[in-house]
Amino acid sequence: MIRTIFKRFRFSATLIASITVATAFLPIAGSPASATASWTLAQASPPTGGWSSVAFLHGEWIALSSSGQLAVSKNGSTWNEQSAPLGSWRTAAYGAGRFVALSSANAVPNEMVSDNGVAWSTQSGPPGTPQQAGHPSLVGEWTGITYGHGLFVAVSSVGTVVTSTDGISWVRRFWRPQDDFTSITYGDGRFVAVDAGEGDVMMSLDGSHWSLIRHPLTGAIPAPAGGLHFSAVAYGNGNFVAFGSSSGSGYVATSVYGYVWSLHQYSPAQAISGAAYGCGTFVAAGQTTAATDPIISSSTGSQWTLSIVATPTAAIWTSIAYGAGRYVAVDGAGDIALSRSDANCRATTPSPPQQVSGNIHNGEVWTYMHPPKSSGAAPVLGYRVAITDGVTTSYCGAKVYFEPNCIIKGLKNHQVYWVTTQAFNRFGYSAPTDPEFVIPVAAWSLDAVAPAVVAPAPALVQITGVIANGEGIYPTTVVSIHFGSRLVACRPNPFGECALTVANPSVGTVAMYATYSGYGRSYRSPTYEVRVAPV
Repeated sequence: MIRTIFKRFRFSATLIASITVATAFLPIAGSPASATASWTLAQASPPTGGWSSVAFLHGEWIALSSSGQLAVSKNGSTWNEQSAPLGSWRTAAYGAGRFVALSSANAVPNEMVSDNGVAWSTQSGPPGTPQQAGHPSLVGEWTGITYGHGLFVAVSSVGTVVTSTDGISWVRRFWRPQDDFTSITYGDGRFVAVDAGEGDVMMSLDGSHWSLIRHPLTGAIPAPAGGLHFSAVAYGNGNFVAFGSSSGSGYVATSVYGYVWSLHQYSPAQAISGAAYGCGTFVAAGQTTAATDPIISSSTGSQWTLSIVATPTAAIWTSIAYGAGRYVAVDGAGDIALSRSDANCRATTPSPPQQVSGNIHNGEVWTYMHPPKSSGAAPVLGYRVAITDGVTTSYCGAKVYFEPNCIIKGLKNHQVYWVTTQAFNRFGYSAPTDPEFVIPVAAWSLDAVAPAVVAPAPALVQITGVIANGEGIYPTTVVSIHFGSRLVACRPNPFGECALTVANPSVGTVAMYATYSGYGRSYRSPTYEVRVAPV
């Protein structure tokens, strides 16, 4: 979660008067063309069982199959099969002067390596899962590998994360048997892996120490029933994009920092198998329920367009990659498709703004932000702030300034809204920032409220009016919510508020109040009575 660095009510009346307010999309001079408008089939012999993955590594296209075949290409169009050790090869990466491919089979050897991408030899591979009573160790079943921060990092369908500095000697870093890791990517100095077992996200800044993020979804769009289980993840231009597996077809989640993820939907729904970023565009492919399996693309991860690829027979796209100005996708029938970008790859949009924060007032929100890390290929022209309750969305425009800011009015007090911001230059909009919730209130003072509830539904608690110090830093101690005899806690968001649920409240009238300590004094909200009625 981003922490605010702004002081509440710090702006002068002169500056506030200069804020520009708008309620429509802001115009821009242009927008990148579709990155994948047309696809053609490459010339390659189909392997038995089809291709399992494709990657652009060290100037070389490499396609792997689950039947032990391997093909290489310089241009993505003309392919040559190479001899390879027998194995169910699933995923590959390049680093430390070495190509490394891992197997999806529970067998040894489960790794092959090459110095040139042509001649390959097998290695015993990364370690298996720890042995448990009555359960043997599982080796292989690798689903994804990437290279970054001087490390190869690989994930498996049996919940394992391993690292290696040279691609030969491996160290197990994490294991959780409930997880089925399907994909891993590296960007902005962090590794992010996604899970199809329970919908978890794993993140690490160094590849060695990992944080498990449970229930990472936030924002106005609710998750599908049973949660969103992930099948693929990619990174580009300050934005991580993860896709729903078969149970989450048609859903995609985006995140700037990897801690919280906002949900989006697209149609027709598709179970995505692979995703890549290049030339300012995310491209993903998998399987739909229709007769054809289109490839989808998006510049921000929130809105998607379709491209139809004509193949001899219906098949599932298994993997997609970008390199040398083109995208290449492979499927389970042995097809290899390629598309050269139609866009000017130098015409890049900004990365998302940073450190979104703000102040709450009666029926309105003032939102501040810091400029993006990268302005893209042209100067930033302005910012667009969106606020939504899931039904209605309002916008305001912020001018280019040291701390770009704008006001959105006409909001309902004690309604939960979600705020995202985007920067734009003449080539288009950045991806949106991670959503932050805001709750307008009539008067800004510490308050704890919750609407009446019918048991056993949870009580929806709102804490507003948490005050930062002179530098805009909120107290390091958490806010305590005293809900009858129960005690729960929260950390205020960059707007000085908390929104949480208290499960299984006791029937009757429950007294509730909030307390916290900060900067040499203690704060306590008035007592609020929550009425919990029986079913």
